Parts: sequence; structure tokens; C-alpha cells
Amino acid sequence: MDSGLIIDLYELTMAQVYFKYKRNTLATFDLFIRSPHRPFYVACGIDDTLDYLSNFRFTDKDIDYLRNLDIFDDDFLDYLKEFKFKGEIWGVEEPEIIYPLESILTVTGNLIEAQIIESLLLNKLNLAITLATKSARIVLSAKGRGIYDFSLRRTQGIEASLACAKYSYIAGAKGTSNLLAGYLYNIPVVGTMAHSFVMSFEREIESFLAFAKQFPTKSILLIDTYNTEQGIEKAIRIAKTLQKEGFNLLGVRLDSGDLVKDSNYVRAILDKNGLIDTLILASGNLDEYKINKLVEEKTPIDMFGVGTHMGCSSDQPFTDVIYKLVEIKEKNKQFIPTMKLSEGKITLPGKKQIFRIFNKDGLMDKDYIGLRGEKLDGKKLLKMLMKNGNTLYSKKTIEEKRKLLLEKMKKLPEKFKNIDIKENYPVHLSKKLISLTEELKHNIIKRSEKKILFFDIDTQFDFISPQGTLYVKNSEEIIDNIRNLFSFAKKYNIKVISSQDTHSIDDPEFKDFPKHCVKGTKGYQKLPLTLLGNYKTIHNKPYPQEEIKKIISKYQQIIIEKNVLNVFSNPNTEKILKAIYPDEIYVFGVATEYCVKEAIEDLLKNNFSIFIIEDAVKEISFKEKEKLFSVWKKKGIHFKKTKSLLENKNILQY
Repeated sequence: MDSGLIIDLYELTMAQVYFKYKRNTLATFDLFIRSPHRPFYVACGIDDTLDYLSNFRFTDKDIDYLRNLDIFDDDFLDYLKEFKFKGEIWGVEEPEIIYPLESILTVTGNLIEAQIIESLLLNKLNLAITLATKSARIVLSAKGRGIYDFSLRRTQGIEASLACAKYSYIAGAKGTSNLLAGYLYNIPVVGTMAHSFVMSFEREIESFLAFAKQFPTKSILLIDTYNTEQGIEKAIRIAKTLQKEGFNLLGVRLDSGDLVKDSNYVRAILDKNGLIDTLILASGNLDEYKINKLVEEKTPIDMFGVGTHMGCSSDQPFTDVIYKLVEIKEKNKQFIPTMKLSEGKITLPGKKQIFRIFNKDGLMDKDYIGLRGEKLDGKKLLKMLMKNGNTLYSKKTIEEKRKLLLEKMKKLPEKFKNIDIKENYPVHLSKKLISLTEELKHNIIKRSEKKILFFDIDTQFDFISPQGTLYVKNSEEIIDNIRNLFSFAKKYNIKVISSQDTHSIDDPEFKDFPKHCVKGTKGYQKLPLTLLGNYKTIHNKPYPQEEIKKIISKYQQIIIEKNVLNVFSNPNTEKILKAIYPDEIYVFGVATEYCVKEAIEDLLKNNFSIFIIEDAVKEISFKEKEKLFSVWKKKGIHFKKTKSLLENKNILQY
């Protein structure tokens, strides 16, 4: 289909965000199988997938549709008009035997491009790997007896039917009933007859005779429409009629009943009548388990027609292929490995290589997953397949792939060809990859911890010192706790926002309050214990957002000047807090029912999670403080003691 819409919506919603905020970001994604539901997997479909990717575009109709959804910006849609994947892809050679966690494809490129192509890569490769693996298992179960694809009528759509015919042939099937697959891929086509054909004639033998006259060299007669014993007797008569004309009956087909008993009976009758070259084809809900059992019981069945269970991979109708970010590179920075830590969904970081080691008999012994630059023993399985959006290799024909997979299957240890094996093939991680993984786990756990922020309100001489102009009575009692909080912040690199009351000599506020915190006076100064070595003072004027971001990244403590009670009167306060976006804000300082109250009310309006360190705030009126605490608790504000906070080491270093 000539459309770029064969992707999930969220690929484009994420891509639009990347377009706005991460346009120059590079990323590496791994496509691999997560869970070991099979003893091995056959990686197929890579050529078709990369061909599709090379031509992947958004048409004018696609863009019109996306515009009508009314969720995408025009500049992003203009970007999509020119979209083409221009990145780099490494992958295994198709076909290849692979195992869970091993990279099948590694995609490196612009984050937007690498994200947009996720769904189509997974869709194409999931089908190919699922069907190629199922087919390989069925071919192995037959132990050299012929397997034929009869799945067309049961597969989920035409594309799936073609995929089953193609990948089953690569996996060792001898042909398909699907004429379109035969035409497209030059696969041998086969066919017999249906029960309805037999039933359409007045007598069963008439149907056999009519078919044999039309196809004397290719007749396979369906003998169990009514009664297998009678059916084989009639087939014998047709075979002898053909012999008189110089032809041989190619075969008979059993499609139901007890295949062990019936095939033995049919073989005995055929041989008794000298038809030792007439083949027996069995069909009817067969899979690798049933075929394996038939082979183990030494039934004289020569060929198996397999439909539903192969074409739909009925016991495992999908392969758990996933596409995960393993590396990210922001502008002017190095690639940074990343990984997912969700339970049961852990991924391996960085660009990787698979190293396959063979034993002295040439059989696969074990694989190592290492980092791409590592020098380990073994055959390297991952090669660069695409650069700058262009494929780099010569594609093999279907016959070449069939031959190549046969050679690789010979190198698979016999026990992993066992249909019921529960043992996993040994896949190890290199020491360097293990080290990187453990280091990254530790860093990610640290990053995932709650980001906390200290909000220090007016810890200045004029409020806390007994000699201060607006001394809050007994506020010196909280000094030790405040000192401990700042020491804690310094040790764990916690961001601190401090308000600093800052007045001019003729400030209008002095009509209601005594002169205090006049800039340049001692009373204006913060207590030395409330200053970290690395701080920046923000004056009461608007700062550009870019400058605010730089200040946040550079300074541990940001001191915000104000000339009224509320620190949010400074136009930068809200912008700074939203840029930091802490998980929890811990408030302390003076005075509880004035500047602390004003700050808390605005923090509530902005939906921050607030903790009041109750033994590091001081009030003027105890009664008023109790009222406020009661109201705040009802509003969801938490209260904590200094000691309790300092004993909590589960914090994120900012």
C-alpha cells in the first residue's frame, strides 16, 4: 500500500513533540525478541522490510488526512511531506537462526525518523519471523518427509498467505497450494482435490476417473470422503487404468480419521498391488506435534499438507518482537546508553554485536551478546545493512535463502530441533555489557527517585536575629534544624530556592511595617548558614526562559528577591519552579502566617506536592499557626520533622 499511515498514531504524536523539543537528537533502537517461547527463531523478512522502508513516504492524501485530525501542527506536517528515513541499520543476514535478547535490527538515526518507523518494522518482521519459525519446526518434525503449504484459506489475509508460502519454502517446505505465491516467488505449486469434488459425482470412482483423465501424471486422489478402505480400492483400479496408458498414479491423500491405522492399511494395499512408488499424502489439522508423533510411530506417510496450524502459527500466533531505545545523543553530546527497567521487560543498553561460537563439530555452541566495539571470539552476526537510508548489500534469491537456511539448520544442535525441548540455547552477556548494564541500572534507579526541592523562606537577620527589626520571637530555636537542612542539601546536591525580602529605603510597605530588610543593610542579609557556595540571586524583573534554564542547570541555590510578602510576586518564581518541576517541595523559614503562608498558597494553586518541615518554621501567633496547619492538612499538605527527613536517603541527586 502506497501510504505512510501504516503506523500507530502515537508514533506521530511522539514525533511531533520530538520535532518541537528534540529535533537534532540522535537515537539507537534495538529490535529483538523478548521472550523464549521457542527453542530457536528464524529471522526472515529483513529484505522485504528494508525495501519497504526505503520507499516509505507520506503521500498528499496522507497529509490531508492527518491535517483533518486537527491534532498536528502545520510545520510538523510540512516536515512529514519530505519525510524519508536517512539513518543507519545493522542487522543479521537473512535467514538467520536467532535467540531472545539478540538484536535482529539496530536502527540509528534522527530520533524522529527512528521513532516513526517503529510500527512498520515490528509489523513486517513479526509476521515473517513467526511464520518462518513455525514452518522450520514443522519441516524438522517431518524428518525429511515432504511438507507442503496448504494455508491460503486459513491465513489472516492475502499478505499472510503469501508470507507463509514464501517463508515455509525458505524453511524447507517443498511447495505451496497458493498460485499467487507460485507466480511471485517461483515456488513449486501443488494441489489434489476437495471432498466436494468427489461428492459432486454420482459415484466416487467417477470423480477419480475424471480427474485422472485430465491430469494423468499429477493425480493425487482423496480417498477418505466416504470410506477409506473402499476409497483405496477404487484408487487401485484408477492406478491400473493409468498404467495401461503408460502413467503412474502419483499419490493418494488422507484427510481425516486415524492416520496411523489408515496409512498403514493404505500402504499395505498399494504395495500388494505393486504400487510401491505411489505416495501417501496426509492433511487435516496437522502441526509439528502431530507430525512428530506420526513420524515416531513410523507411519508410511510420505508427505504432509499443512494449513491452519502453519499459516496461523496456531500455538504461538505472534513473536514477542519489540523495539526499544538503547542509546540517545543530544546535540553536542556523546551517545548515552539507556535501558528499560520495568519488571519482566528489562532491555540491554548500547549498540551491540552477536558473537556465535561453534564447537569442534561445527555445531552452534553458544552466543555472546557484547558491545559493538568489543573483540570477542566467535562469528559476528550483525552487519551494516543500510546507510543514509540506502541498502548496502546484494539481496539473495529465495532459492539462495532456502539453501542458506538449510546449511544453518544443520549447525543447530539436535536437542534444539526437538519439538518439546524446554532448555534454552546458551546466550551470554559479555563482561563489558554486564558492567555497563549494572552501572546504568544504578544510574537509572537514582534518576527515577523523587526529585525534591527545598523552599527556604526569608531566613534573614531582620526576622531571625533577636536584634532584627521584625524579629520573630524564638525563631533562633529553628536555626539548628535549618543548618542541618542546608548541610543535607549540600551533601545530596538538592536544589534550594530561597526567598529574600528586599526593600528600598522608601518602600511603600513601610507604611504598615517597620523598616526591614533594606538592601545593603545587615538585616537584609541571609544567615551565613543558609547560603550554599553555588548560588545565584534573581532580581525582581522578568528573565528570559532560556536564561532561567541556564541558571537552573548551573546553580544549586537560587535566591529570589521580593519586596512584598509573597515570593510569587517576583515574575520568575513560577517559571523557575515549573522548569525544575520537582516531585516534592519542602518548605521552611519564617514567618508561618505571613511569608510562609503566602508561598504555600501559591504552591497549592500550582498543584505542587508540599511538605512543611514543622520544626523548621516559626510563627508569631501559635494559635494562628494551629489554624493554618489544620486547614493545610485538609488540603493535602504533608508535615514532617527535620530528623525524619534527614534519615530518608531515598532521594535523587538533582
